Amino acid sequence: MAVQQENLQSGIPDWSIQVPSPTASIPLPGTGTLHTSASSASLLTTSASNKPKILLMGQSKSGKTSIRHVVFHKMSANETQYLESTKKIDKWDISSKSFLDFELWDFPGKFDIVTYCLQEGKVEQIFKKAQVVIFVVDPLDDRTGSNNTVEKLHQTISLANKVNPELKFEVFIHKSDSINEDQKLESIREVTHRISRKLINNGLQEKIESGLRYKTTSIYDHSIFEAISQVCQQLLVSVIQPFESLLNAFVYSNKMEKAFIFDIHPKIFVATDNCNPLDIHTYELCCDMLELISDIVCIYQEGEIEDKDYILTSSSINLHDSQLYLKQVNRNLALICIQQGDDCDASNQGILEYNFQLLKNGIHSVLKVANM
Repeated sequence: MAVQQENLQSGIPDWSIQVPSPTASIPLPGTGTLHTSASSASLLTTSASNKPKILLMGQSKSGKTSIRHVVFHKMSANETQYLESTKKIDKWDISSKSFLDFELWDFPGKFDIVTYCLQEGKVEQIFKKAQVVIFVVDPLDDRTGSNNTVEKLHQTISLANKVNPELKFEVFIHKSDSINEDQKLESIREVTHRISRKLINNGLQEKIESGLRYKTTSIYDHSIFEAISQVCQQLLVSVIQPFESLLNAFVYSNKMEKAFIFDIHPKIFVATDNCNPLDIHTYELCCDMLELISDIVCIYQEGEIEDKDYILTSSSINLHDSQLYLKQVNRNLALICIQQGDDCDASNQGILEYNFQLLKNGIHSVLKVANM
């Protein structure tokens, strides 16, 4: 494994680069620290943030809080068994040490949203500024015949639809590691059928067609990171298309198999190319490389480093049939790409580095236009 470093303040080449202009601006990522609310009441009455929100909902013991800790706080999956159940609505600012800038609201499984929203103004406080609702389902719980989960999802969609018809719903059929492959498809089919039937019977068919997606997830593999990545990309609509165009050109020019732009701290990929379909094995390799290099950097980094002294990391790992590259774009973003063995020619490294500088310059231009 080769590791190189580049100073953040080093000059960027002067060549001009044409990048698609984002269609809308996104708020400047904040620098606040992670915090939780003192209580549900104080959260909903004092929060004046204009940041987009992602709501994390579902029944008790479905795995909501575990998802939050594994993805955003680097807790190992085995440690989550010691987490206590969520007692109140917790609000988390995800802007600290991250390119992403949003609030994650974690709702208790026993939260009675219908009763709460009967109070004047409460529906708007919860759903008005929300961008996505992640509704977590335990397939084992649903196979027992209980309709509580389906009913709770229906109530949530009905209430949200009154104040925010554009709100997207992502149903995570979670704990997929707890069922074998034969049961998995049957469980997924049963859960999706019951949810769809309930919504159609209550006149919410348009939500099925435009605002409801299903994903199978587990905190014991990379599926949860992939699912959360696709959710977070919905908050970055002004930069996704320019990023994808830049990655497409980079992959084509360098004969890469796949390329990702990762948000380094939570291991969430912000964008990927469209040249080749997303393969879970390739994605897992890139995630593992990011985690490995991050751990190595932490060993030699003492405390917080000012931006003017920050060092950008560049790394490569040789595998038996391919090569992985990690090249940091800025403090929070990194390019990770994979190249097959036939195309890994040492004589092309200069061209690869030149094209990466063009890509990095393009990303900086997109972020400048988007005011990020």
